[in-house]
Amino acid sequence: MPLIYPDLAWYSSQSERKGMLGRCPYASIHRCPRYFESTALLSDKDITTRMTKELHDTTLAKWQAHELAPATAETGTSISGSENPNCYSNFCPEVSFDTFKLFGSTLIRIKDDIDRQIAERVIEKDPAPEGKDWRWFWSHVEPLHFSDCPLYAKLHQEKPVSHITFNGPVTGKINVAGHSITAQAMSLSLAELLTKIEASSVTAPEKEAAKSKFAEFLAHPVVAAIVGGLAGKIGG
Repeated sequence: MPLIYPDLAWYSSQSERKGMLGRCPYASIHRCPRYFESTALLSDKDITTRMTKELHDTTLAKWQAHELAPATAETGTSISGSENPNCYSNFCPEVSFDTFKLFGSTLIRIKDDIDRQIAERVIEKDPAPEGKDWRWFWSHVEPLHFSDCPLYAKLHQEKPVSHITFNGPVTGKINVAGHSITAQAMSLSLAELLTKIEASSVTAPEKEAAKSKFAEFLAHPVVAAIVGGLAGKIGG
């Protein structure tokens, strides 16, 4: 089987072949738990710039409460090697590319001279075409396109909050982002509400906390059932 060099050219060709966007639409610490886990772990290990504690803790709390949070350590993102990290498992391919220039879910770096000598012998017997060969630096790379990520399909099923609009009378009190809103009748556009949150004068972590609570409100089984029943009246 020919060696796959999962660089941007390979990734783009996969996206084109599948008729998809060039990069993952959920590549953000606020949109995907795996992207956050991968980014946070690299930050914690000082492999990348440190994420602020406030941003880290706020986003961590959001994803820990999400239904897509890993149930076991085996399904979560991890970095092995305390002094010299060399194994990156269950990583977001978008994060691995931004850091290592390779789109992969599992990457294991060559850690000593013995591994390097083995790699050199393998490359000599079976050189990669066009000189693109990650085996000079890595003992294993598992290429991954975002569409094959196990979380992508689940995230893709969720209707983006900004695309939901309630049209019609809303009575009583509604708790949104930790605030109680009383309305006799109103047409509530969630996109407009999110825009107002973004435009508010509070700090970035407070904005993220508000949006997180809002998302939790919409994800509640009772609310989800109501929204589902009004599906014919929701525009986006």
